[in-house]
Amino acid sequence: MTEFTQEQYQKFFDEFEKAYKEYENKVKERRARGIHDYNVFDVLEAKEVKHSKFIASLLDPKGLHYQDDLFLNKFIEVCGIDDFGLDALNSQVYREYKNIDIYITDGNKHIIIENKRWTGDHNEQVARYIKTIIDEQNKDELSEIYERILVLYLTPFDYVIEKLGGIDEVGKDYLKLGQNQVAFRHISYENEILKWLNAIKAEIINLTDLNVLISQYEKAVKKLTNQGEKMENTLIIEQIKKNYKLCAAIYDNFEKAKINLLNELFSKVSDTLQATIKTNDWTIESHKITEIAKNTTFFSAKLNEYNGKNHDGNYIYYCIESQNGYNNISFGLVRSNQVKNRLDNDCFQDIVKESDYCTDKSWKSSDWWAWYYKKFSNADDLILDYLSNEEKFISEIRNDLEKLKDVLEKLNKKLIEKYSLAK
Repeated sequence: MTEFTQEQYQKFFDEFEKAYKEYENKVKERRARGIHDYNVFDVLEAKEVKHSKFIASLLDPKGLHYQDDLFLNKFIEVCGIDDFGLDALNSQVYREYKNIDIYITDGNKHIIIENKRWTGDHNEQVARYIKTIIDEQNKDELSEIYERILVLYLTPFDYVIEKLGGIDEVGKDYLKLGQNQVAFRHISYENEILKWLNAIKAEIINLTDLNVLISQYEKAVKKLTNQGEKMENTLIIEQIKKNYKLCAAIYDNFEKAKINLLNELFSKVSDTLQATIKTNDWTIESHKITEIAKNTTFFSAKLNEYNGKNHDGNYIYYCIESQNGYNNISFGLVRSNQVKNRLDNDCFQDIVKESDYCTDKSWKSSDWWAWYYKKFSNADDLILDYLSNEEKFISEIRNDLEKLKDVLEKLNKKLIEKYSLAK
């Protein structure tokens, strides 16, 4: 790699900053003209629940959109499940039916929609939902009921689903449970959901209010799938072209700089908190990282009373952690590794939901997160938030610890009770 002098780097950064400021001014002009990603769904709804709620409301033939089964039929068409034979007009659409995200049935055919926005499959969810439907049917029909169930597995992006918990075999269009099969499709927000929204918008082009609402939701989906309104920064692109070798040298060191920044950031967060909170209550730790990897812990705070001393190393603690290689940074409560897959998740869900601090009562736990409540989209956003207001950033974490102490005590006491009973 070519070596560059400090003067060359400085000249480039000066020119780059000038080009970026020009770009920012043009972006502001576009936003003032109404070209932006702003949408009512991100403003009014908790992000974890808005998608299932709105999709279900559109699919419901008896919904307040007053379009009967128009939207449901378009959804069936886009998903390529026309031959399943659902009676759309006479179907019922349910949200959170026995924990199923969206459940559609005409009394004979059954569609299970599992909406996976952030977390992967866990706790054999799909298998349990299929069993839920099976158990509600006439026992004399068991040999046929599997043929009347369809599972739609909805994720932000398209990829191959290779396995699901509790399912013996995952095919492109079927799931196998023992000797039985149910129909299956993997659908995505970036593909089927956006196609469906465009299809129904074309059908209601003269219904202005409804069209605007669906267009707003389309913006939310595009934002979710990284297809939001973006203006190409031609000024910066030209700077990169003119200084390509120098940019390559900067890029080569960028990830190292990011790791150094994160280590410095959380080391300072840890030092500041240890000096400003009751250290008799908490063990505060920053975790030095050496590489960008999935599920990397940056910072943790553990209640001393429940720090694995009384129940075989199993405890719940506060954590700031990366997911998917820094694509998401989550703040919240985490279970120690020993707990994973050994205890009933409902115990954790119920206790956290009892807290006034948990405003999303539809929350469901993942394999290791007892509860997360705040998320940065990536490490860059977190770093920028810290650099823009260091004092505010640290103060928010301190407030987290103060507000969550009671929740952590309840969770850990419940954990000890379960282990005591198990012994």
